[in-house]
Amino acid sequence: MNAFRLVLIFSILFAPLVVFGQTPTVPFPGKSDFIRDWLVCGPFPNAPDANPIDFKHDRRCSGYFNDLLLPAGGEAAADPKEGDSFREEESNRMFHWDRIQSKEELISFENLFKPNDLVVAYAFCHIDSASDTPAILSLGSNDGVRVFVNGEMVHDFLTGRWLGKDTDYIPIQLRKGINRLLIKVEEGTGDWGFSARLLDYHQTLRDIEANIETHKKLTVVSLDDDLVVTFGAPYKIVTLNPGARGRIDIYNKGGELLASLSGPPGIEQKFPLSGFDDGLLIVKASFPLKDGRMITSEKSYLKGNIPREALPEMLGQDLAMRRDGKPFLPIGCYGARPEDYALLKEIGFNFVTAGPDALDKVAEAGLMAAVPFHGDDEAYLKELGETIEACKNHPAVLCWMLADEPEYNKLDLMGIYRAYQLVHRLDPSHPAYLVITDPRGYETFGRCCDVLAVDTYPISNGTIQDVGANIAKAYRITGKDRPVWHCGQTFRWPSDRAPTPQEHRFMSYLALLEGVKGLLWYAHRWGDYHLPTDDPALWEAQKQFIAEVHRIEPHILAEGLGQKPEVISEGGRVRAVRKQAPDGSILVISLNATRNEAAKARIAAADSKARIFEVLGENRTATLNSEGWIEDSFEPLGVHVYLAR
Repeated sequence: MNAFRLVLIFSILFAPLVVFGQTPTVPFPGKSDFIRDWLVCGPFPNAPDANPIDFKHDRRCSGYFNDLLLPAGGEAAADPKEGDSFREEESNRMFHWDRIQSKEELISFENLFKPNDLVVAYAFCHIDSASDTPAILSLGSNDGVRVFVNGEMVHDFLTGRWLGKDTDYIPIQLRKGINRLLIKVEEGTGDWGFSARLLDYHQTLRDIEANIETHKKLTVVSLDDDLVVTFGAPYKIVTLNPGARGRIDIYNKGGELLASLSGPPGIEQKFPLSGFDDGLLIVKASFPLKDGRMITSEKSYLKGNIPREALPEMLGQDLAMRRDGKPFLPIGCYGARPEDYALLKEIGFNFVTAGPDALDKVAEAGLMAAVPFHGDDEAYLKELGETIEACKNHPAVLCWMLADEPEYNKLDLMGIYRAYQLVHRLDPSHPAYLVITDPRGYETFGRCCDVLAVDTYPISNGTIQDVGANIAKAYRITGKDRPVWHCGQTFRWPSDRAPTPQEHRFMSYLALLEGVKGLLWYAHRWGDYHLPTDDPALWEAQKQFIAEVHRIEPHILAEGLGQKPEVISEGGRVRAVRKQAPDGSILVISLNATRNEAAKARIAAADSKARIFEVLGENRTATLNSEGWIEDSFEPLGVHVYLAR
């Protein structure tokens, strides 16, 4: 994503057309452009006692719930002008209303304010309406947002989400002349900002009805112990009948009503899974319009163990991928362009993600491709089927990527399951592949694929050890009869850093320690980001890791997940796995699973015939002591890989 470029206008010298002390004003009706001219104030503390790791948007967000403008008269009375200021008594800090004019449609508080984690800020402007009229305020935010029009709170949505455009449609009533618009946006971690524009009320409602199939989408997923049902996107179809409530009904296959809940469309409704027997469930949703018509939607859901297809021809019982009958370790990346293929092949990659139109170029470079799709409806299934029929015999095809993070994107489980079945019906050779970021999706979506890739990031705001824990959990939940691949992070978010070279090495070897049978990373390119150019140190670390992995590929592909040798270390910080290649040679992967504490360790290798081990990437060797142990020291997140000579 491009960086947002905001210009603070502090004085007449920098903006000769701006009169100091005025308030930005938007005419309505106008061109429906996004509002770029604002007064902003902040940042204020949001959840000062919260942990930014795995932050939850809830009642701890005191800055969101409290009126932070009370020293200046309060949120309901807010009508600032450029240059206005006030003092917050408890902190004795001065806050100022500064004017910004954004070159972008998305207003980035992230780039404007410091600090920019666990905080809140305000934006304000006037709306000059030609008449008393209803309008739609079209809003996007990252994260939670409150909106006040002429002092009345018209929108209150505490959530964590991506920053986008036209996410929430908010009906508002404008009076002739000047109207006051105040937007309050809270932030956990990562990106932070909002977007806003004014739309014609009646035309927007007509547009919603014209595209009702899009807006009434019903999603049904199981997360933890709940069946989570969402009818439409928040603040879309409810605009057709403000204040009305939708209804969710769940039936068994025989038509018996089992459970019902009501609430605003777009808001998650949770049903305890314990209330339903295993088998097919029918989920029906409805929402009444003002004229008595009903918007309806229906989905099915299968509770219990989802039946699995047989392994495709390219997957062996040892869970290793095969080409021409020979096992190999898939090593790939997202975001590569055709001009990158030759370089990726040269340093040891063997696959990329690429659409059908790029398969010839992928093959020319000597690579293979995970062919990506995303969706869950009939149009998606039609595209998937047609592409498989057209491309299944192409030499570049590695696997069919059914969807990206279906549990996070709340795709329909049965839609993905039908896609999985379709792959096996049309193509007995190539596996169906899914990448899942939320471990709660392993038990359901994880059974709708032949290859499950686990992505655990952004790692800078998470627990790095979860990379291994989630891989182990994926194997445990899915039965250890399908391969798990590691999908690692090699990019930075607009507001967050990429992993360090040391973190990259740790995560990659932790994944191998837990038994992955494939490796890929997101991403070689992402928007303007290009890994070799923008993070050469991380790129060099990846190149070194891939070179090492090719040396130990037979050990990684050996059947099973490896044996856990006895390890004696301070505080139990060091972990290890022992893997044996078909030629009998021994590999020991060991690492210090703590971020802040060094450790010394003794690792049992008494059954190894070799006495000397090469330590990969370190230009040294390790020799077994008289009792058959490897003794070594580990820095925090330190990795030592011992290959028997």
